[in-house]
Amino acid sequence: MHFSGANMAALFTDLWCGKMKNYAPDDRATWDWAVLVNDVWEEHGAAVAACRPYLPGSFDNPPRNPAEKMNTHYKAREYITWLFGLAPALLYGILPHKYWLNFCKFTQALRIMSQYSINSAQLMDAFIKFAEWEGEFEEIYYQRLAHRLHFIRPCVHLSNHLALKASRVGSPICSSQWTMERTFADVEFDLRQPKLPYACLTQVCSLRCQTNAIKSMFPHFDPPDVLAPRYSLDIGNGYVLLRARDKRSRCAASPAEAAAMADFLGHEAPKFFRWARLHLPNGQISRSAWKEKDRPVEHSRSARNIKAKWHFKNVAIVSLYSPPDAALLELSFGTVWSCKHQGDRGLHVVEIEQIQAVVAVIPHRPTLPSGVTEDRFFVVERTGLDVSMTGVFLEENDDNVDSDEEEG
Repeated sequence: MHFSGANMAALFTDLWCGKMKNYAPDDRATWDWAVLVNDVWEEHGAAVAACRPYLPGSFDNPPRNPAEKMNTHYKAREYITWLFGLAPALLYGILPHKYWLNFCKFTQALRIMSQYSINSAQLMDAFIKFAEWEGEFEEIYYQRLAHRLHFIRPCVHLSNHLALKASRVGSPICSSQWTMERTFADVEFDLRQPKLPYACLTQVCSLRCQTNAIKSMFPHFDPPDVLAPRYSLDIGNGYVLLRARDKRSRCAASPAEAAAMADFLGHEAPKFFRWARLHLPNGQISRSAWKEKDRPVEHSRSARNIKAKWHFKNVAIVSLYSPPDAALLELSFGTVWSCKHQGDRGLHVVEIEQIQAVVAVIPHRPTLPSGVTEDRFFVVERTGLDVSMTGVFLEENDDNVDSDEEEG
């Protein structure tokens, strides 16, 4: 948490906003990386704030306008979503090219290290990218100048140790401050006596360890904490369909939907029921466009964009985005997935269990490496989702569950 959401965030923002302290003979006018100033900074802040409706509720606090709120208790989660989720796409064409490439390399390595499970190939990729990033960072920012030595903060060197230590102690996200602070809060909640706090704390921790050991040996003593809500439909493997639901079965709403269903089934599409929401095994809630489009954009957090793997019972009709622009994807080291929405042309039917996660898909208008400028969408996945989700069933209140089209 401190590495990405505080230390590295402060380093990048101080550099790009031109707030880093300078010493003679250094001249701020030579800092070609300090582009987030004046109107550019205001426009970038507004662009960050405008992403809010497209970030699902599972992304926690959406980043506020950093140009207005960065100095007023800007949260670590906001920094992480802003800088390492949105910024690679939003700063494309704004940050000078060599600095943007350097930042994308760091971001991709950080995203790898923020996963709950990391294989050896990914670990090696992250190690190489961090090592290359640090060398390039020193060359383009610090430039081996003594009066810029303070640019190389301890967190710059720390990045090289993340992948090395992960092979021994596991994913950094598992031992991050998020988990530790939550554990401290849980243990503190169990303290009941003001006298001898450390003795009580020791006893609470001892009892917890004993309880966990018993649950590990006898799993039937550890029933699930969360049961499916009333009128939901558990379809197995952690997938649960949640209300609202059509009161009566219906036909496809359009010829394109009917064609997609028929192509999936191999025969004419039958009538079916629509469900408003789907609970995924990772704890996220995905919504269907059927209900989500009823909400005003400014008052919603879009949760209908999903990431999926590639007997008819429980399926989803999805509209696929195009493959990402290959040149921009390669140029950004895999951090900017810029796609087009295909509408009815991209309608496909997928089985519910192919849905892996809810992602943010945010509109932008980049000038691609090919020179074409057009309206597109870029994809943002939430970092560390597997660990930070704690089993809470509903990620946010849903005002549409008592719909007229829902069964009583």
